[in-house]
Amino acid sequence: MEAKFLASALSFLSIFLAIHAQSNDKLVPNYDNVEHQMKFYDIRTPLVLSCNVRDADPTAPLIWKKNGTAVTEVASLRGRFKLIDAERKFIIDRSESHDDGLYSCEIDGESKNINVIARVVVRVPSNTAVVEGEKMSVTCTVLGTKPQLSWTFGNITLTNATDRFVLKEDNGVPNSILTLENVTLDDRGEYKCFGRNAANEYGVNSTVVYDTTTVRVKGKFAALWPFLGICAEVLILCVIILIYEKRRNKSELEESDTDPQEH
Repeated sequence: MEAKFLASALSFLSIFLAIHAQSNDKLVPNYDNVEHQMKFYDIRTPLVLSCNVRDADPTAPLIWKKNGTAVTEVASLRGRFKLIDAERKFIIDRSESHDDGLYSCEIDGESKNINVIARVVVRVPSNTAVVEGEKMSVTCTVLGTKPQLSWTFGNITLTNATDRFVLKEDNGVPNSILTLENVTLDDRGEYKCFGRNAANEYGVNSTVVYDTTTVRVKGKFAALWPFLGICAEVLILCVIILIYEKRRNKSELEESDTDPQEH
């Protein structure tokens, strides 16, 4: 209990000192987390960065950079942003995952960094079909800054040490692909892929996002039943035709026996 209280007190003190130090700065960015100089954004929504300027020439230009390069020279930003000098703002109307990075605002030789972090978005197929005894593979597609992925099945958190499950990396993101060898009917159900990053750890009221896929397991002979059904229909049809032909031939033969013979 004392350790938790001490950790909370130290965290509060560090935040207080960071805010106090910021109050004396010429540049004050609109951080979401002051202590770690972070700004969070949702992909495909506006990204708005601002720097309040104190004790400086109001006509002095505010210079914006991304990863040490002026934003006007960054190819991926060309034609996608606007600067509002009167409000000291840098705005991307429709942000993408690659708009994250280390930004900075500069004026009169003073600079402030802003760690811009894209919140995580995850997607899995809504349904996954697999035949009993075969291998299941589900990929969790993720966007966001340095994402961390995890999986659950029911109330079980899946790891590489969980039964027959194997988690693999995809596009440099660990745990992106969930595989399961020799699937059984008991493996049916809902599988969830959870995504989180620094926005969840340091942001306020940031929820861990997830998406769900429903795994449907077909029996080994599931594909055989329709074929057998067709074969049965064809066989029945052949029997009906054979019986009909036999009866017709018998009827014709009886009619020929009753016809009067010519003298």
